[in-house]
Amino acid sequence: MQSYSLRGPANDDAVTLRAANRLVVAETNGAAIAAFPPPHTFFWAREIEINVGYNWYRKDGDASFSVGIRQGEQEAVERYLANWSLYSAPPGTEQHMAAYFYPTLGDSAAAFEAALAFTNGDVFRPLAGYQVMGSHYHTDLGRTLMATGSVDSRLSDFEVLRVAGINIAGPVDRPRDATQLEEQRWLFEGAERHSDETFMVLPEMENSNLLGGHWDLLFSHPVYYVDERQPGTPLVTESPEHGRMYHIGSVADMMAMIEAEDMLIYMPHPRTKGSTGYPDAIRGEAQFLDDRYRGVGWRWGMGSDLSEVRLSGKRVIPLLDDMNNWIAGTSLRPKYLLAITETYAKAPGDDVYGNGPVSYLRIGDLPEPGDYAPIVDALAGGDYFVTSGEVLIPSHHYEGTGAGMQVVADVEWTFPLEFVEVVFGDGERTTTHSVSATDLPAFGSETFTIPFDATGQAWVRFAVWDSAGNGAMTMPVRLSEER
Repeated sequence: MQSYSLRGPANDDAVTLRAANRLVVAETNGAAIAAFPPPHTFFWAREIEINVGYNWYRKDGDASFSVGIRQGEQEAVERYLANWSLYSAPPGTEQHMAAYFYPTLGDSAAAFEAALAFTNGDVFRPLAGYQVMGSHYHTDLGRTLMATGSVDSRLSDFEVLRVAGINIAGPVDRPRDATQLEEQRWLFEGAERHSDETFMVLPEMENSNLLGGHWDLLFSHPVYYVDERQPGTPLVTESPEHGRMYHIGSVADMMAMIEAEDMLIYMPHPRTKGSTGYPDAIRGEAQFLDDRYRGVGWRWGMGSDLSEVRLSGKRVIPLLDDMNNWIAGTSLRPKYLLAITETYAKAPGDDVYGNGPVSYLRIGDLPEPGDYAPIVDALAGGDYFVTSGEVLIPSHHYEGTGAGMQVVADVEWTFPLEFVEVVFGDGERTTTHSVSATDLPAFGSETFTIPFDATGQAWVRFAVWDSAGNGAMTMPVRLSEER
């Protein structure tokens, strides 16, 4: 806890505060007021979560002072300076730059407690029957452990994620060609060393070859492979050190390994960065038209536009609906979102909660270290929802048929809600049926029953959004399966 009495001389400039939870409280004369930003729309596309100071105070004189929120002037680490992208405000849009002020009668402790309740103290709170998964953390687990010289080294990255309420952490490694197998071994063994009955590290691998754009492999168990296949080399060989090993030289090779070894594919940062133009460019290709290609990553910040009322409402969410329209009429499972971060090394004090969404997987207890199949099964079946943390959807189901269909969903929230919505598509057009929820107070729960006309529709999903831009989404289901 940091404390300033403001008994010194007046300040010439605002004093930057590197405060936890993006929160500052002023107390005087038996009352207090907290100042804080919205927890997620406040941030653009950073690659690290280092707190650069989002609050400030200033003593203006003996009779007045000021407190508030601020954006930093530059990135904290030199190698990321070029990623200090700020916001993108398209011409003609109305940009909402919100700040929150919470007044209380009482001392600063009461104001802190009241303000922190909106983000559950920056912790993804437990939900019975679910495990909280964060994905696509660029921690280079294998390479980092190699540099320490011991596979038993404890890394602060995972301690920070534990504290944030994350139960399943997916570090995404990008091994170098010369040491690919060695880095894979350190990744798999290091993941098991950091896992126990309450926290699991799920190995992931990011690739930028063969399948188009960038794409992540999620493992159900350790699998060794190299990105080359010389003429005459079998797809699978036996290695004295690694056991079964794959030699990948084509799309067909990769998809054969993925099928045989129970892996999944998700595309991180779709339609931007190294995936610009994807997955659109491969919508008709064999890899995309495979149930192992589960979908794309959902993260805010990449192309931040403060006119959006949904997190990544102009890039990722429309793509989710597009993908399911593309495959309508096929036997494929729906395509899904996976909450990702795209951030690098983490340490205590970093703003992990504000910069990354999570997926709540319905899997019960965590499996044994090294056995990731139950996690992969839940992801493959869409038995989860994604969220920024403030909105939860503990359960939902669809009832009825045709014009008499409805969704029934249990929802919990902290910030006041803005609207709930049912989104469905017929293979060509996406329809969004929104229902205002502004009559409901903060810190509530409700069972929503929303009718919609499913006649001729191919798929449907449910989402909830609050007044601070936070939200949660269920995965699409085929309507033919629900009738």
